[in-house]
This record gives sequence, structure tokens and C-alpha cells, in this order.
Amino acid sequence: MKTFVNVKSVITLLLFSIIISGCSALKTLDNITKLQFKIDSISDFEVQEIAINAKSQLCDFSPSEILKLVQAFNQEKLIASFTLNIDVQNPNASENNSNNLNLEIVEFPWEFYFNDKSILSGNISEPIKLSSIEAQDKIGLQIYFNLFDVISNNNMNELLKTSLELGGQHSSTNKVSLFAKPVIGTFIGNITYPDKIKIVDYEFR
Repeated sequence: MKTFVNVKSVITLLLFSIIISGCSALKTLDNITKLQFKIDSISDFEVQEIAINAKSQLCDFSPSEILKLVQAFNQEKLIASFTLNIDVQNPNASENNSNNLNLEIVEFPWEFYFNDKSILSGNISEPIKLSSIEAQDKIGLQIYFNLFDVISNNNMNELLKTSLELGGQHSSTNKVSLFAKPVIGTFIGNITYPDKIKIVDYEFR
């Protein structure tokens, strides 16, 4: 009879643990759609394969670089390429959280805006695994477009000035935004955000 009571107690404790664990897991699943994103920086900015991260003014371009840019300008084809770095804030990550989920961003359809004008759209090429320990991860999006599509006043100086503002020595992302609709992979399947998120550089969203 005493043995039966002990077994019953163990079963009760196990059921209680399962319920508590299940509630915690459900809370963690709820946090999946609470991932937040923020534009961090622009890196590796190039115009016609000319790196400009160390340049701050037009006179920083060498004569050979100017010649290359003028030739491209005459063809109305000044190609800019860079990496847009996105910070990801993960409320699920914690060293002390036994219910950490192995999450990954399986899709990240995005639309890039400059000065509130849609320039380019794309998606990640492969899933991005999120750390279960670090509360913040990074996504690097490869952006590639013709500067003639950005500036209505197609003036050489204005086009290069815009490039320096975006990717030069004193670059800024205050004119850049991103709309995205993440798809998060979990052990129960993919979870798609219900709405697009407008990602900016001054706060997590």
C-alpha cells in the first residue's frame, strides 16, 4: 500500500511537471512573433565596384576612379552594392531558459526603401539560425541597385553625394527603411508574421 502511494505521488509530480513545462513552452512559442528588428548599419558599400567606406567627399576619389564613374554615368548605370545589417532582438534567448527553442528565420521577404521610395525587393538565400543564448542576432541583406533609380535629379555630384551619405566614412541610415514579413521555423512548423514590419534605424519593431 505504501509503495502504491509513492508511485501515485511520482505520477502526480510528473503530470504537474508536464503541465508547467507545457505552459512555459506555449509562452515561448508566443514570443516567436515578438522577435524585433532594427537597422544597424550599412557596410561594404561600393559604386561600380569602387569601395567608398573610407571616403567622405568627392575629392577623395582618384582620377582613375572618377574616369570609371564618368563612363558609367554616361551610360546611366551607376551600380551601388552594399550589405544592410539588421539587428534581431530575441526574447526567447537566455542562458538560464531550459525551454529555449532552436529557431531560424526560414524566409525574410523584404522591400528596401530610400527616402520613402521603394527601390528593391528580395529575400534571404538560406535560413538564418538564431542563437538560443544571445539576445541579439544579426542579418546581413545584400542590396544591389542603379543609383539612377534613386535620384530624380540625375546629376553626377548628387549621385555620388547620395552614395557617400549611405556608405561613406560618415554614413547614415536615417533615410533608409525596410518592410519585411518574417517566416520563423520552429519544431511545430513555420510561423509567418501576420503583417509586414516597417524596420527603421532608431528603434526595435
